Amino acid sequence: MDWVALVGGLIIAYLLHSIYKAWRESRAPPPEPTKWMVGDITELTLASHSGYDWSKPTLIAVKGVVYDVSKSNDKYGPGKQYNLYAGRECARALAKDSLDINDCTDDLDGCSEQELQRLEQQLAHIREVYDEVGKVVPMRELTLQQLAQHDGSDASLPMLLSIRGVVYDITSGKQFYGPDGIYPFAGKEVARAFALISTDVKDCCADLAGLGPVELDALREWEAKFNSKYPIVGKLVQH
Repeated sequence: MDWVALVGGLIIAYLLHSIYKAWRESRAPPPEPTKWMVGDITELTLASHSGYDWSKPTLIAVKGVVYDVSKSNDKYGPGKQYNLYAGRECARALAKDSLDINDCTDDLDGCSEQELQRLEQQLAHIREVYDEVGKVVPMRELTLQQLAQHDGSDASLPMLLSIRGVVYDITSGKQFYGPDGIYPFAGKEVARAFALISTDVKDCCADLAGLGPVELDALREWEAKFNSKYPIVGKLVQH
């Protein structure tokens, strides 16, 4: 009987300890959410963070610095008063307390001293309330030869492809587009291939001659998918 009582006591003690531990953990504050970083971002990619795509954070830029304002979607979300700022650089608009889309720029020329002071006050508030998550960078200009260097063969370079001259960073999809992937598109202009839903390397070009409405609709669908999934980092140039 003593042995049975000892085992029973241990079981009860273990259960009580487990209950107490669970109670303590339930009272502990939740962990801080992971800070969502975008890093370097072009204005075209910034524009996709306007609050209309629920899978992406809502962002604004002020003097080239990007802030995550997702927790204030009641202010910056679709249909709200300051949604105009979402997905845009809005330094001038903040300085002028303006809701004119033409003021969504970093150009502060002509702003009065009072307006510049207002901008600094607004910026101080934004820095206090919202996370800084990246910065706006210019669009890169690449030739086809330079684009070809970003085919995934050099792990130190981002993987890129172009659709109708718009260059996307597809590094996050390297399992599909990299050297071991099933799509031979990295480092290439792929407009025709996407329109034809082709994986033939000879179709990796910008020539859309002879394509009909069905193929062009397919291309537009691919462009929409890439605009949603991958950052736009540059454009193709001839020189």
